[in-house]
Amino acid sequence: MDVTNRKAFGEFLRFCVVGTVSTAIDAGIYNLVLLVASYRVALVSGYCLSLVVNYLLTMYWTFRERPSLGNTMGVVGAHLFNLFVVRMSLMWLFADVMCMSERIAYWPTLAISVVTNFLILRWVVILTKSE
Repeated sequence: MDVTNRKAFGEFLRFCVVGTVSTAIDAGIYNLVLLVASYRVALVSGYCLSLVVNYLLTMYWTFRERPSLGNTMGVVGAHLFNLFVVRMSLMWLFADVMCMSERIAYWPTLAISVVTNFLILRWVVILTKSE
């Protein structure tokens, strides 16, 4: 495995650890809010609360970059895209169209959005890389 592939693989592994921590926060909040509100409110609540932890760990540990205005805007923008376009669309598809339980629909939505989120965030970090 060459250096570039090894670096990308390391980034992906660290991304998975950060994702696990963020997912635990996201899923916990989602399930709590789902007790009293719609899946849309629950999805936004959990995702937004886990975003701060995710951002700091993603920048400092996953990609080993210092936060800057550019990457902060890029990462927040990527997460908002992931939340409102990818996850909301998938939840709508699974829960509303396919009539899947909102608790169950969360998991395939999450799995698909992890891949799209990694690709988008990696692109943002590369574009806003600090010198």
